[in-house]
Amino acid sequence: MPDAAPPIPFLAVLSYIAAMSSFRTSGDAIADRRFAYAMDYRAQGEPAAAAELVEQALERAPGWAVGWFALGELREAAGDRDKAQEAYRHSLALDLSDVAGAGARLARLGAAPADGAMTAAHVAALFDDYAPRFERSLVGDLSYRGPALLLAALAKVRQPAAFGRALDIGCGTGLAGETFATLCAGIEGCDLSQAMLAEAARKQVYRHLVRAEAVAFLAGEADSSADLILAADVFVYLGDLGALFRQAARVLQQGGLFAFTAQRQDGPEPFTLNHDTRYAHSHGGIEAWAAAAGMDIRHRSDEWARFDRGAPSPGMVIVLQR
Repeated sequence: MPDAAPPIPFLAVLSYIAAMSSFRTSGDAIADRRFAYAMDYRAQGEPAAAAELVEQALERAPGWAVGWFALGELREAAGDRDKAQEAYRHSLALDLSDVAGAGARLARLGAAPADGAMTAAHVAALFDDYAPRFERSLVGDLSYRGPALLLAALAKVRQPAAFGRALDIGCGTGLAGETFATLCAGIEGCDLSQAMLAEAARKQVYRHLVRAEAVAFLAGEADSSADLILAADVFVYLGDLGALFRQAARVLQQGGLFAFTAQRQDGPEPFTLNHDTRYAHSHGGIEAWAAAAGMDIRHRSDEWARFDRGAPSPGMVIVLQR
C-alpha cells in the first residue's frame, strides 16, 4: 500500500473547494470521471499516477482551467516544478480572474511576483462554499483566537477598552464583531465573500456589512470617521500593506487605533508568500508601513493566532495609533 499523502495546509484544501465549487464539471462526463479517479490516487499518496489521469481528462477538455490547476498541484507534489509551472500558467491563461489560485502557486514557486498573487476572485471563492463550516474548522480544528488576542492587546493600550465607530475589515463570519460589538458605539464590516457576510449578518452585531476588498472599502470612508479598525487574520491574503495603512490612517480619528494580527516571518523582506500560500510579514515591514502612514506602534507582541498542520503558526499582534 502507498504511504498516505502528506498533510495539506488549510488554504490548499480551500483552494480545491473553491475551484471545484466554481467549476464543478469540465463539460465532459468521461473527463470528469478520470478526474475523480485521479483525486482518489492523490488521496492514496500517488500524485504522479493522479497527474497521468488528469492529463487524460485534459485531452478531452483542454479548456478546463480547474483541471490545469489540479494538474499543476499534482506535478508539484510529484516534484516536477517545471511542469507544475506550465500547468499553472495554462490555468491562469484560461481564467484571468484566477478563481483557482494558480497565480499564488506560481508566486510560491518563484515564477511570478508575490505581491498581488491572490486575486479577489480567488479569495472570495475560497470562502463562499466554506462559510457554513468555517468557524467549526477554524476555531474547533485550528484553535483560532485572533479576536481574543486583539481584545487583550487593545485593553493594554486603552482603558477602559471602549470605542466609538469601528470598522472590521475582512470580517468573515463575524468572530471579531461578536467580540467587540458591546465595546463599540457601532461596528461595520467588509469581506470579499458574500457567503461569509451572510453568516456575519445572522449574528446581528454589525450596523452595516458590505462586500468589498479592504483597501477599496477604506477608500470609500470619510476622513477621521472611525475610532477603531480591526483586521483579524486578514493580512495573510495581502502582500504589500502600504496602501491599506495609508487609508487606515486617513479614516481614523486622531488618537484612533488600528489593531490586527499577522503571520510573522523573520527575514529582511517586508513580506513573503509561504509554503501554505499565505503571506507572512516582518516586524521591519510593519514598522516602515506604519511610519510612512503617520501611525505609531502602541503594542506589539509575537503570539500565535491559529494552528497550521498541528503546530502554532508564528504570528504577531499589533496596535497602531494615528
